[in-house]
Amino acid sequence: MSWKKASLLGIVVALAAIVSLFLTVGDVGVTWDEPIYIETALRAMHWLGLILRGDFGRAFDPVTFGVSWGLNHEHPPLMRIVWGVGWVATRGFLPPPLTHRVGAILFSGMGLGAVAALIARERGPRIALFAAAAILAAPRAFFHAHLTALDFPLAVMWTLTTLVFYRVMKTPPERRTAWTLLRRSLILGVLLGLALLTKINAVLLMPFWALWLLWHRRLWRNAVMWLLSLPVALVTLVIGWPWLWKNTLSGLFAWEEFFRVHYGIPQWFAGRLYVDNTPWWGPVTILLITTPALLLALAAWGAWRRRRADEELAWWLDLQFAGMVVVLGFFALPGTHWHDADRMLLPAFFHLAILGGEGFDALWRWLSPRLAFAGVPQRRLAETALALLLLLPGVLGVARLHPFELAYYNALAGGPRGAQRLGFETIYFASTYGHFLPELNALPPNSKVWVMPNSYDVLYYYQINGLLRPDLVMLRPPGWGSFYDDAGVPRAEGWIDDADAALIERRQSAFNDDLPNHDRLLWWADHAPEIARLARAGVLLATLHAKP
Repeated sequence: MSWKKASLLGIVVALAAIVSLFLTVGDVGVTWDEPIYIETALRAMHWLGLILRGDFGRAFDPVTFGVSWGLNHEHPPLMRIVWGVGWVATRGFLPPPLTHRVGAILFSGMGLGAVAALIARERGPRIALFAAAAILAAPRAFFHAHLTALDFPLAVMWTLTTLVFYRVMKTPPERRTAWTLLRRSLILGVLLGLALLTKINAVLLMPFWALWLLWHRRLWRNAVMWLLSLPVALVTLVIGWPWLWKNTLSGLFAWEEFFRVHYGIPQWFAGRLYVDNTPWWGPVTILLITTPALLLALAAWGAWRRRRADEELAWWLDLQFAGMVVVLGFFALPGTHWHDADRMLLPAFFHLAILGGEGFDALWRWLSPRLAFAGVPQRRLAETALALLLLLPGVLGVARLHPFELAYYNALAGGPRGAQRLGFETIYFASTYGHFLPELNALPPNSKVWVMPNSYDVLYYYQINGLLRPDLVMLRPPGWGSFYDDAGVPRAEGWIDDADAALIERRQSAFNDDLPNHDRLLWWADHAPEIARLARAGVLLATLHAKP
C-alpha cells in the first residue's frame, strides 16, 4: 500500500478512535494513578511557562525546579507534557476530568492511527483496520485508552517504534548509503528515546529487538543501525528529561533501580495473594483470559501462517511473537514485580491484535472464494460484516461493563462471574469511586470517609475540582501523606472504625492480612449498612457503607 493511502487510512483510524474516546470519557471515573500524573502535568506546565517567559533564574531555582519535576520523578516526562498541553488548551471550556484527559485521548487516537498506517504500509489495509479495531474493541484496552496514565501510551510508543525498527531493519544492506544508514539510525534512536521518555518499561525494546535480530541471522548485518541508535536514544532521553540535567548519572542509576526493584503492590491471582514472586505463568494467563476469545483464535490462526510464510512474512510474524515473548517473559521472571493484572501487559496485547489482523486476513482469503459476489460493493460489505461479527464479543463486553471494563474476562474464564469463582481480581485502580459521587455528596456535613489507603487522592481530586463537597474529611492511616496536603484538603488520621462512611472497592488484593485491622475491614464489607452498591455482570464491584 502506498504511503499516501496508508496515511489516509491512519487519519481515518485516528479520528474514529478520538471520537469514540471523547464520547465515552465522561463515564470513566478517575483512577488511582491519575491524580498524581495530573498534578505532575500541571507543575510541568508552570515550569515551561517560566521558560517561555524567559524567567530562567526562577525556573532553575532549586526549590522551583524540585517542585516542578521532583514529584513522581521516577517516571519520565513525555506524557506529563502531553497531558499538560491538553489542559492548557482546553481548561477554559472543558470540565474536569475531561480537560485533564484531552492530551491522553488525542495521544491514544493519533498514536493508534500512526500504528495503523504503518501496518497498512507493510501488510495492507485489511490487516491494519482489523488490528486497530481489535484494540479499541477489547474492553480493557479501550478503558486504558481514556486515562491520564502511562500504560496505553507506552503500548502505542512500543508498537510504533517497533514498526519503524522493522521497516529500517528489513532494508537490504546493499541498498544503503552511509548517509541512509546514519539518517535511519538517527530516526530510530529518537523514536526509541521518546519511548523511553514515555515509561521505563520501554527498556525492554532493546532485548526484544536483539532477540528478533538473532532469530533472523541474515538481518544481523543490519544491526549496526540498531547499535548506532542506542546512543541517540540515550541522548534523547537526557535532553527530554529535565530531572536528569543536574545529576545525570545518579538520576539514570536511580531510574534503573526503580525499574529493577519496584516497591511491592499486592496481586490477587488464582485465589491467592502475592506481593513478590507471582507465578511465572501469571502474565500469560491474564492475557489469555482478558482478551476476547475470538481475537485469541484469530491471532493463533495468524501465527499459524508462519509455517508457509515467505521470508519477509516470517520476519513480520516473528517480530510480533518475539515482542509478546519478551513482555510476558520479563514479568514471568523470578523476582520481577507484576501487579494490576492486565495494564502492564498492553504492549503484548498490541502484538496479539496485529496477529489477530493476520488471522482475519487468512480467514477472509479462505472464505471469499467460497462465496458468490455480484460485485465489489457486495464483497466489501461481506468483509466488513465478517469483521464486525468477529469483533462483536469485545464490543458487547464494552457495552455491558462500561465504564468498568477492568472487570472484563472472556468466555474462557466464564466471564466476570467465572473469573471471580476462579479467584481472579474483579476490579482495581479505584475506578469505581466516581460512581458514588452523588451518594457521597449527600452525606451529613463534615462526615469522615474511609477509602482504601493510598486511594484517597482520587477523592481529593474530586474535591479540588469541585465534584465532591469540600467539607468531607478523608481518613488516612497515621503518618500517611498526600501531595494534595499543600492545597488544604480536609483530612484526619484513623482507620475504618473511625469513619462515618466507608467506600469499599471489592479489589481482592486489598483484602489482605498485611493491612491493619483487616478483620474490621471484612466486617464492614459484609455487615455495615449499605448506602449504595455497584455491580456489573452479576459481580459486586464496590459498596458504600454507613457507620454501624
